[in-house]
Amino acid sequence: MKIFRANSLTFAIGIALGSTSVAVQAADEASAEQEVETISILGTRVSNRTATESAVPVDIISAESLTRGGFTELGQSLQASVPSFNFSRTQVSDGSDLFRPATLRGLQPDQTLVLINGKRRHNQAIFGLNGTVGAGAAGTDMNAIPLIALKDVQVLRDGAAAQYGSDAIAGVINLSLRDSTDVTSGYIQGGSTGEGDGDNYSLGLNTGFDLGDDGGFINLSFEYRDADGTNRAQRDMGGSSTVPKGSALSDEVRWSQGNADSEFKSMFYNAMMPAGEFELYSFGGYSNRTALGNGFWRNFDEAAKVVPQVYPDGFLPRIFNEAQDTSIAAGLRGDINDDWQFDLSAVYGQNRYDFDSRNSINASYAAEYKANNPSATDAEIAANSGPTSGYSGGFRFDQTTLNVDISGVVDTGWDSPIYVAFGSEYRSENYEIVAGELASYSCGSSNANNSFPSVMDPEVFASCGFQAYPGLRPDAAGEADRSSYAFYLDLETNLLDDWMLGAALRFEDFSDSGNDLVGKLSSRFDVTDSFAIRGAVSTGFRAPSLQQSAYTAYTTNLGPGGVLSSSFTATAGSDFPSALGVDNLKLETSKNLSLGFVLNATDDLSVTLDAYRIEIEDRITLGSLLSAEDVSFSSEAVAALAATGAEQANYFSNSVNSTTQGVDLIVTHQAELFGGDLNTTFAGNLNETKIDSVNAPEGIPEDVALDKLQRSFLTDGQPKERATLTFDYSKNDWQAMVRANYFGETDVTYFGNEHIGLPGFLSPTGSFKPTSTVEAAVLVDINLEYHFTDSLSVSAGVNNIFDVTPDELGADEPLDFITNQAFQYPVRALPYGFDGITYTAKVNFTF
Repeated sequence: MKIFRANSLTFAIGIALGSTSVAVQAADEASAEQEVETISILGTRVSNRTATESAVPVDIISAESLTRGGFTELGQSLQASVPSFNFSRTQVSDGSDLFRPATLRGLQPDQTLVLINGKRRHNQAIFGLNGTVGAGAAGTDMNAIPLIALKDVQVLRDGAAAQYGSDAIAGVINLSLRDSTDVTSGYIQGGSTGEGDGDNYSLGLNTGFDLGDDGGFINLSFEYRDADGTNRAQRDMGGSSTVPKGSALSDEVRWSQGNADSEFKSMFYNAMMPAGEFELYSFGGYSNRTALGNGFWRNFDEAAKVVPQVYPDGFLPRIFNEAQDTSIAAGLRGDINDDWQFDLSAVYGQNRYDFDSRNSINASYAAEYKANNPSATDAEIAANSGPTSGYSGGFRFDQTTLNVDISGVVDTGWDSPIYVAFGSEYRSENYEIVAGELASYSCGSSNANNSFPSVMDPEVFASCGFQAYPGLRPDAAGEADRSSYAFYLDLETNLLDDWMLGAALRFEDFSDSGNDLVGKLSSRFDVTDSFAIRGAVSTGFRAPSLQQSAYTAYTTNLGPGGVLSSSFTATAGSDFPSALGVDNLKLETSKNLSLGFVLNATDDLSVTLDAYRIEIEDRITLGSLLSAEDVSFSSEAVAALAATGAEQANYFSNSVNSTTQGVDLIVTHQAELFGGDLNTTFAGNLNETKIDSVNAPEGIPEDVALDKLQRSFLTDGQPKERATLTFDYSKNDWQAMVRANYFGETDVTYFGNEHIGLPGFLSPTGSFKPTSTVEAAVLVDINLEYHFTDSLSVSAGVNNIFDVTPDELGADEPLDFITNQAFQYPVRALPYGFDGITYTAKVNFTF
């Protein structure tokens, strides 16, 4: 009986489950060299094509490399390993405390396709909202996948929609699950920050068993993480019921600026069982994550938001986030004959995201009670002010993908055969918005059509709904679904011994947004045994997600003057966007060009350099919030906004055409030093995105279709320069790693004065900074590990050993002013965060 386990990508049709590359750290070199000869790579359909023979750049990161830096989250580990991968931090952003935007080459999270064991992974049910990197883009939740379950990660840094379908504009990330048996491995890790907060611990366990005597197996992974929050806020000048605003610092830190308290539980499995001459396989997992985040502090004198009978000195509204992720895949693969193989598979995935408001209030409850009972006492108002916590709503997304894949070899009589792969895909998706409980969104307990004068000031109307995260209303709740089908053909051959050529075509049709035919040509020419030129040209596309076409919600956002205002996101085709010329969403389309070389200068030194250019037309963006004044040129739009009951609204549109171009440089070197082995890797990325044109409907100003806020996130919200320099040294039972991470500057309009619009006389310098900047920085991590035996090791690490943080906010920064000096650092477009130095200790074991 033939077992396909060592070469499974022949049947997955195009995704490698392991390999090495000149683009990756050279840890565990002996095993990597063995794998490179037997296992195919991401980006080709040829089962025996190695990474060093590829026509496009591929990074392969081993499980050991992913965990060496003391990181417990996949996103953080990839950011430290792959310079073109960004994992921006966002603080105080409508409950987005559990997910962070994961991006390649400075594009959006949903423009990178993520696979597990070569199969399409479902996206998350929610996205970052206004004022964040990746706003409006529902990518894949990278942190839902436990690190201990992974054998390696492959990153294809090239457009690949013609091979893998919608979303693969920036590239593809494939996560290979462990398949080992007869060994149990695990770890226990603890850590903290240099400030003494953020205490965390995690533990993981992986084990595998043989199923039968013919190569069947099941591998199981379990992981648990628990982390206390961090807080870099400081005492503020917001005042209280007994201290006038601006007269003195608060007695304690009342605001919160940092990571949320969080907990993570997960279980994953990977299995295969021979079935006659074929293989049955299955993999999947479940994860549950929670986090307790927060909004801005509500000052004691904010009449619309505060009920003084409940919170006399103000309050900090909290947001409890819960994400549940479930996936399962099953398939049958095998040989049709000696030259042809098949793979039939079905994959189901679901992501659920829920919000609970805590330590909050719906100020309109007390306002309605007082309006109906003018002589009510403070105690009576407090007793009838409604709940201070409750369910604010949630989001659901699920995806079912069916694939039929055939691959084989056609002997043409040439020196090299033609490798052929073809197949089809059917995908079904469902999206749901779940309404919150009545108190989370209503105007008073009666759910009136209007609000009521606040209990503090009859000239000010009380806000409706919970503070920080107003609940999702029943009229926003609903369901949407769609389906798609695709056919593809992939060819690859060697025209000459030294010249490889590949071609791919894919047709895909979406029930809600149209169809597209895309293609790709890739080639590699080996000039000598040690030098090769490679490149690719392709077209691609991305269909608007259901999360974009069907999303609607009320939120709280900053308006002019730093005032928090109720905001509404309108669905595509509804009255507000239609009044501004946007009736629906259509496909994004792209053109990708890459050209580079591979140089194996010596047996110990390798260099790859790859330049790329990505042109995207009709990019989908979540527009900035528009007030009645912003759309005063359209009476229809003003009326549509008024009908929502919100002070400002936004919507999705195909608003922009852009060009992204850059260069990736990877240099690896191996040497013997002082009786040990030193592996050195430099990986750098230069990347720039420019706006080519704005797709403003006729009669609509360009700054309505795409304003400065959104432009700045697209072009300057992620570092334009990224690099890592890693030294990995091992000798006898010792292993040490030193890594320097360079992050370029980010500069966005959000929370700058071009966004907030504060008058200059409020600043001690006479003006406020127009934008919010996070300076370039180098963060250095070190890790030392000692192996007591082959089965037991301990390690200790220090990340960001020089305690680098962004520059503290000055008095001329709007964020300092509107938080009453509570915030120390910027809270948007943070590529490296502001926690400072962190310490970790870890025990690894096997038995």
